[in-house]
Amino acid sequence: RLTIIALLTLCATLSAQEYIVPDEEEILSRTVDVDSPYYLERLLGKYFAYDEPLTDEEFFYLYYGYAYSEHYRPLEPIAAEDRVLAAVEKIMGEPTEELMRELIAAASEVMERDPFSPKNLNLLAFAYGSLGDRENERKCFERMEGVLRTIERSGSGRREGSPMHILMFTHASDLLYSKGLEIKAREIISRSCEYIFLTEREADGNLGY
Repeated sequence: RLTIIALLTLCATLSAQEYIVPDEEEILSRTVDVDSPYYLERLLGKYFAYDEPLTDEEFFYLYYGYAYSEHYRPLEPIAAEDRVLAAVEKIMGEPTEELMRELIAAASEVMERDPFSPKNLNLLAFAYGSLGDRENERKCFERMEGVLRTIERSGSGRREGSPMHILMFTHASDLLYSKGLEIKAREIISRSCEYIFLTEREADGNLGY
């Protein structure tokens, strides 16, 4: 896990009444309908341009609707991630402008395959900010916050009956790290649910998500 910066922010704790559990049929019907305000291709264009912030509803349909996109391939490795790691390692030694641009190039390529990776968006925000590009720094940071907020609004994560819903396994890790939590182990507990054990219990005794 990379901890070169601390841009990830804490998501507000939500009550059970506020959770919005993804309904696959409803999300599919809205995101494939060209006349819907949540048509996936239109939302993707708005997300990548980010000329104006997306609403929580737009983030919800965009994130979970992406599961029905031909570009969604969660089990395929992303080669550019190795270039991101290599750039970060160099930056930790000597953070030059050239290396920041190298990081942006690699992370932008990752974004084409996983547009919603909080860690990748975090690194992009960091690199743009280091170059003084406040506009793109803001865009990446707001995208990251929107993704994290969307995941945390999908369930409490405290029990199998109220899980948080993710597109990629790494998104779960990024969410917990954004809350300042350390991961001890992971365990698949059902066909569709994973449990992540924390290194230390939380103040209320919670052991994991």
